[in-house]
Amino acid sequence: MTTLDTRVLGPSALVAGLSPLVGNGLYAGPTGSGTALLRDLAEPLPAGAALGLALELVGLVAIVVFLAALVAILARRTPIAASGTGIAGAAMVAVKLGSVTPVLALRADPEGVPPEVAEVLIGVNDASFVVAGLLLSLSLAIAGIGLQRSGPVPGWLAWWPVLAGGLGVLAAGAGVLLPDGYVPVPFLLLLLWMMVLGAWSIVGGSARTVRGAAVATPQ
Repeated sequence: MTTLDTRVLGPSALVAGLSPLVGNGLYAGPTGSGTALLRDLAEPLPAGAALGLALELVGLVAIVVFLAALVAILARRTPIAASGTGIAGAAMVAVKLGSVTPVLALRADPEGVPPEVAEVLIGVNDASFVVAGLLLSLSLAIAGIGLQRSGPVPGWLAWWPVLAGGLGVLAAGAGVLLPDGYVPVPFLLLLLWMMVLGAWSIVGGSARTVRGAAVATPQ
């Protein structure tokens, strides 16, 4: 990786992995059913919920930057893997952006929506998490295969997204058939991988820069 890659990939990977975890922990979305759900949507967001939503938005922007940097790295030696990573990643971002619309519509006019319709719209938002998880798992599994072939990271760091991503695709596939049975553990492992990759990229990039400077300095 070049210095530019490290500067972009490292911080974006850390933020993309950490922000969704913290943001979702602060606010997991509107709860309840029927009229209780509409009452929740009509109330102003508490400070913690607003911060949680802001962190998730920051995480979405960060994952776009991260995927772009990852595709740029892969394109140098494994263009097919780069294309697969980019296409699946772009589809995941599109699903995430589309999932925001139902909640925004409900918050704009909760009193004008029947309780049954509100439940369906929130269900669409919840279902998008499974689809987005499937697409992210596919994107990072392909990226892991490309990282193995191109060799910019240690083997264990390249195998991690392949295994976790493969399990994520299977888990999301099962979640499409049985929504209540979706297990997000592989998705969480991929978020953890992004944080580890980001830390490795920053620390490793700094070490490479120091070694390069030492070699270039006349003795």
